[in-house]
Amino acid sequence: MTSHDPAPAPSEAPHGGTAFGMMLRSLRRAARLTLEELSEASGVSVRALGDLERGRSRGPQRRTVEALAVALRLTAEERERLQRLADAGRERSGAPASPYLLRTVPDFTGREQELAELESLAIGTRTRAVVLFGPGGQGKTTLAAEALRRLSGSFPDGCVCVQLHGMSDSPLPAGEALVLLLTALGHPPERIPVDVAAREALYRATLTTRRALVVLDDAADEAQTRPLLPDAEGGFVLVTSRRPLAGLEGVRRIRLGGLSGGESARLLQRILGAPRTDGQSEAITRLTELCGHLPLALRIVGNRLSSRPSWTPARLVGQLADEERRLSGLVAGDLAVRGALTLSYSQLTAPHRLLLRRLTLLPGHDTGPDLVSVLSGEDALTTEDSLDLLVDRGLLEETAPRRYALHDLVRLFARERLRDEEEAADTVRLRMADWLLRSASMAGRLFEAPGAPEPWAAEPAPFTPASAEEAEEWLTAERAHWAGALPVMSAAARHREILHTARTLYWFSDRWDAWPEWRTLFSHGVRSAAALGDRAAEAYQLNCLAWTYAVTDGRHQEALEHALRARELATEAGDIAQQAWASTYIAGACMSLGRPAEAAEAAEDAVQLFARTGDEAGLAVSRRVLGSALREAGRAREALAVHRALLGTRAGDVPGFQEFTEAILRHQIARDLLALERWSEAVDAFRAVMAPVTHGGTNRFQALALAGLATALEHCGELTEARVHLTEAHRLFTTAGDTASAAETTTAIERLG
Repeated sequence: MTSHDPAPAPSEAPHGGTAFGMMLRSLRRAARLTLEELSEASGVSVRALGDLERGRSRGPQRRTVEALAVALRLTAEERERLQRLADAGRERSGAPASPYLLRTVPDFTGREQELAELESLAIGTRTRAVVLFGPGGQGKTTLAAEALRRLSGSFPDGCVCVQLHGMSDSPLPAGEALVLLLTALGHPPERIPVDVAAREALYRATLTTRRALVVLDDAADEAQTRPLLPDAEGGFVLVTSRRPLAGLEGVRRIRLGGLSGGESARLLQRILGAPRTDGQSEAITRLTELCGHLPLALRIVGNRLSSRPSWTPARLVGQLADEERRLSGLVAGDLAVRGALTLSYSQLTAPHRLLLRRLTLLPGHDTGPDLVSVLSGEDALTTEDSLDLLVDRGLLEETAPRRYALHDLVRLFARERLRDEEEAADTVRLRMADWLLRSASMAGRLFEAPGAPEPWAAEPAPFTPASAEEAEEWLTAERAHWAGALPVMSAAARHREILHTARTLYWFSDRWDAWPEWRTLFSHGVRSAAALGDRAAEAYQLNCLAWTYAVTDGRHQEALEHALRARELATEAGDIAQQAWASTYIAGACMSLGRPAEAAEAAEDAVQLFARTGDEAGLAVSRRVLGSALREAGRAREALAVHRALLGTRAGDVPGFQEFTEAILRHQIARDLLALERWSEAVDAFRAVMAPVTHGGTNRFQALALAGLATALEHCGELTEARVHLTEAHRLFTTAGDTASAAETTTAIERLG
């Protein structure tokens, strides 16, 4: 007892107490009042005050708290805190009188890696404090309870838990938490110092001499948590928080994310039991996806199904599949995903709430600060700081360095807030879409021939890459976003801008021909050209779309139809260049459809038309296609002559296209030799084939070359090497998604034995 404490009255016996009782005792002692003096000042009987401080009476009514606050001359903040503890005491009426009791769940699932790490840190290292952090609903408290259950045997001096109310409007002050902790660790309340610094010193000294496990649940920030951490020896403290508490020194941090797909399914199966889940694996898997593998959402789904014995998992899938109703469906009693997210959202500043809302305008999944700054209206550096804060608050995920994404359920919540709180959403969305297409055009120009036009002028300034490598990186990372901007610009009748973007990405599309975004881009290009009544532009875009259907999708009949329509429009418009490209795509489609004679005829037309325009790139492509058509028509010798004559021929000024053409030509020459059954020459030719380094997604190209090499080797009697190359070709075909070719290589491998 310090010299400032009044002597305890007989009714002030030590007690276990409640949070309210401990705070009341602390405030009374700080005011240097005995129970009798406080009773006289407040009008509350000595017996009632004693019951409150001992925890026998857990939650007084508001008028009692008001009378005590006046008598103790409390500040507004102290008054609010005392009332909150009184309210909480009434809500938990009948609960044990310990500071806090963590409840374990019998169906606890997963988190074995995190539990193993906690056990290792708590028992096998000098680490004395761990922060378990992550977004709301990830099950941090549940994991802490399970860790406490498993580790309690390693802490003979006991386990203590304190709820810090970090997500409430009035987090528990560190001084009050110290009272709870010291009392639970065996210190009589009347001997706990009034001075907070003295309490902290006593707490640390106590932990130094004891092997005790302390759980600090729901920490608000570093200032609240730091006084509750131990020194380098003795007890072990486990902190749970939605924030990483990066300012704390000497602690280890474990981030808690969603459960894995298998863990999510097992959790639902354990909640529901085998009779409800047998034969429902598809619906269970879909439910875990709709929950985003968030433990809180999974618990709610399991509880809802448990309370509805007649419901099947498939029925709940049907309800939750509607994004507009999903959050409303993720409610079970007092458990609600929306409520957990509202707590985090309410603690953000207005600019950070605005940023979270506007992130839902993004068409794609993850992005970087440059694009987000267009939404926020701030510079990229300030925006990145704000994004990092949202990550710290558990509302945003950093999927890779400087790449950020919303969890699906957070996205739905933020979209609701956008709808209810944002009036400028449509304006911001169009500004973002405009910026994305201007930036895509700026990046695409670096892959066009010199002199490609710059995009239209507008604010904010577009992303301007310093090199082709940087441009390719941006176009790749943001492709879901710039492709997603097309419908927005189309709805705003920004057709000229769409056409400009499609034209400046034309040659870049050749580098990543497997991207599905090309069909989106060129389909919008066709519609925009038609809306403008520009037949030449429509022919251009139809040719691009024909290429997409053929190369990206393998839908050759549709490619042929688009190319035929392109040739018709180009002829009407008098556009010889687009007539030539249309004939080239007609030739390619006919060849793939098993009509080599028609293919050769169309390719001959294309060669003649390109010769008239002087388009070196088009001439190189059409002559190569002509050679391939001749081979497929049984004229392999002529095909070989055409292809060999093309080697070294100039293929225009498009960056990287010369190298690409050479690589394709060497592959075609090897195939010509294979068709001529010149096996040893074909082996040498295939060995010389190199994937074009300027182009991505070359797995299928490499697989075709390896399959051709294996065929030539087989005829040369080199069966072992042929089998090796076929095996690798099968892997590459599978990676590229070409299941038909993969199946053919499997048959070839089986034939070789």
